[in-house]
Amino acid sequence: MLGTALAVTGPSAVRALMADVGLLANDGLIMGGTGNPMPDQAYLNSVEGLYLSQYSGYNFEPVTTPEQFCPIECSAGQPDLGFGDSVNAGVGDLNSAIVPGDNVSVLGYSQSATVATVEMNNLINHTPAGVNLSDLHFTLLGDPNSPIGGMLDRFQFPDGVGAFSLSPEPQHIPFLDIPMSLEPTPLSGIATDIYMGEYDGWADFPSDPTNIWADINALIGIETVHPYYPDPTPGVNLDTGNIIDLGKIGDTTFHAIPAPLPALAFMYDGGPAGMFFYDTFSPFAKLVDDWGYGNPGDPFVGVNGTDAIGPWQVDATGQLMASGVDGFIPKMDPLQMLAGVEYAAVQTFVGPINDLLGDAGQSPLPTSFVDGLLTLSGYDLTNQLDASLLTAWADATASIPSLGPDAILDGSPLISGQPLIDLVGYGFDIFNFFGA
Repeated sequence: MLGTALAVTGPSAVRALMADVGLLANDGLIMGGTGNPMPDQAYLNSVEGLYLSQYSGYNFEPVTTPEQFCPIECSAGQPDLGFGDSVNAGVGDLNSAIVPGDNVSVLGYSQSATVATVEMNNLINHTPAGVNLSDLHFTLLGDPNSPIGGMLDRFQFPDGVGAFSLSPEPQHIPFLDIPMSLEPTPLSGIATDIYMGEYDGWADFPSDPTNIWADINALIGIETVHPYYPDPTPGVNLDTGNIIDLGKIGDTTFHAIPAPLPALAFMYDGGPAGMFFYDTFSPFAKLVDDWGYGNPGDPFVGVNGTDAIGPWQVDATGQLMASGVDGFIPKMDPLQMLAGVEYAAVQTFVGPINDLLGDAGQSPLPTSFVDGLLTLSGYDLTNQLDASLLTAWADATASIPSLGPDAILDGSPLISGQPLIDLVGYGFDIFNFFGA
């Protein structure tokens, strides 16, 4: 009789029964990105090998989700869905695939990272019976809702009006149905790993939109970085062999995947001559770009105790910070910004010389020589002075942490962009009122 019942009710009943009797499964659920509603085996193998190696005991299977972005990306033979409707349908599909009581590892990429974000917030705010949040883990690639730079978190709009009514509903961009008032990916409640390609405009957008150079690179990065998480080519787009551990905020661990500066990628891909010019111009180009994220560009206080600098927000000690809504004038340590300039000046000289030496089959410049150049540039002195001042400042404000250097020089915008974003939202309301 048991065999007959299982044959009738199907695999989901089998898994539910296993949970009931305590035989918890290790379920792996993998979703595709926009335009990839049902990931094939090649996709599964690639993302599992690149980002899920710690879950070798899990049985990973694809989860079918709409992954549409009509009118830009529609699925033949399926009802046309805008981004928002596609995400909502995907949340339902993912929720149905999560078996209460099982250990579940979920991977979302691009649009499905937004699907995962909505599902995570739903689970945290309204945890269903039988679901233990500690049994869940999410891995997100190119997350548009990332709390350290996702575009959908940078531009958080208040609720707008419904079509042909004044009743409030979540704001969306007219005609494109992109929801702009979603909660960011939660930092706490569910264990999460977020992988962000440097300069990926969807997942790594500047916090200061007046930094036009950073904006340009992020927008180009939507095409040159964002599509390649499942199939990266180190040395061309995403260098997955040198992933940077940015640190942990709450229950979320952040990882940055190095990528060439998008606006200079034509040099990077231009052979030996192109690389010579890329290494000539990129140190200062990257420095100015990274300032748009609230990063002073000083390797002496690189992120998470390393010498890594890049497009992410840090405080005066190099601690990764959640960034949130866009604003103006990032609050960075001015001496660390000066050190960033001094470091970039040295690298502008050293990088091209090393390229020429490498092309000639010679060893790069000795580390001691480069260190000497940094000393002559004033880099060491600037950092020593900065460290002394920060220590004195921290000691003087030890009893009032909110006035300490970590709180004041935390890379966040001095002026919030929320009022301007709200004003733009009122403009969206005019179109959305008429059903746009």
